[in-house]
Amino acid sequence: MNLRLTGLLAGTALALTLYSFSQVDLNLTLSAHPAYQSFQTQLTTLGYFHRPLSTAIYLLIVLLLAIGYLLLAIAVRKRTIKKRQLWILIGLVVILLLPSYPAFSHDVFNYLFDARIATKYGLSPWHYKALDFPADDWIRFMRWTHRPSVYPPVWIGLSLIPSFLGFGKFIVTLGLFKLLAAISYLGSSLLMVKIAEKLKKSQPLTYLALFALNPLVIIESLVNAHMEIVMIFFALLSFYFILRGKSALGWVSLIASVGIKFMTFYLGLLLLKGKNYLRYTVWLGTVILIAFIAWYGFQPWYLLWILPFALLIKGWERQLYIIASTAVLFWNVPLVLLGDFDLPHWTTRLIYVVIPLGLSVVYLAAKNLTFKSKP
Repeated sequence: MNLRLTGLLAGTALALTLYSFSQVDLNLTLSAHPAYQSFQTQLTTLGYFHRPLSTAIYLLIVLLLAIGYLLLAIAVRKRTIKKRQLWILIGLVVILLLPSYPAFSHDVFNYLFDARIATKYGLSPWHYKALDFPADDWIRFMRWTHRPSVYPPVWIGLSLIPSFLGFGKFIVTLGLFKLLAAISYLGSSLLMVKIAEKLKKSQPLTYLALFALNPLVIIESLVNAHMEIVMIFFALLSFYFILRGKSALGWVSLIASVGIKFMTFYLGLLLLKGKNYLRYTVWLGTVILIAFIAWYGFQPWYLLWILPFALLIKGWERQLYIIASTAVLFWNVPLVLLGDFDLPHWTTRLIYVVIPLGLSVVYLAAKNLTFKSKP
């Protein structure tokens, strides 16, 4: 195994976990133990009172993740890393990032409280909101406390499992939600290999590496624990069943995916028409994504709706989504620098994504054009 590459990715994952605690909400106490309090105070001081330095550290972590991702893709293409070694590396990244704090999104706290409304109060999260329980300590560090749950029933049903098993303890419940995301991440990674094999790709490990160690996938799945990774697991599972000729199970899995978050409904085209329509399905999903952003706004994890399927295509679509999945991490720069999820307005904040994305696309286009023009 390439020890330097392993050290780079593992070291960056550890740095990301440590850095994530610099963003812990000031209204949240994760532990009262003196040793932890000393650790947390130092990191909170960095995140909240030395924001330029904190931003520089975040940018360095993103840069190292991108470099590690590129080097890994090259290593897999050159066959200098074996299947077992790649899985060991992925497992190591999961172990290192599982304890991380959801630093760049508060959505997981909404997942926790939606389930808590059902498991603790015995009420419907679709009819009650967090502000209906003003005595509950958990609302101190939440966002979007003013609205009932907007999530479909499959997700609410799944979220009841870690909520029940957490027995009302915040740290335990948060850990179980992160574990659910990690299991979904590993399951999705396995499905990427299985699907690549079914599609008769020449190097199935390439698709595992491109998905599992993608910087956006790592941060949004293993750090922020977004429900998107659970949705993607069932979406990939539906495609895998279709490739195996099990259409009924494929549709059941797609319904489960849509029942977690509606956004994978576009994959119905793929299930109806088959694997030869994979590229058209990615185009359809991209059009829907752009329309949704224009209507509602942008968040980095929205790219996960399309990314796994774009990675299965050989062509400019895959290159574009790989570049975009790294560029969108610059979206968090104003959050780290200013400490406000709402500033600047998302249309202005999108500049932080568009500039590195545009520069990367221009570089890639110029490189391809130069290569094609050589005799």
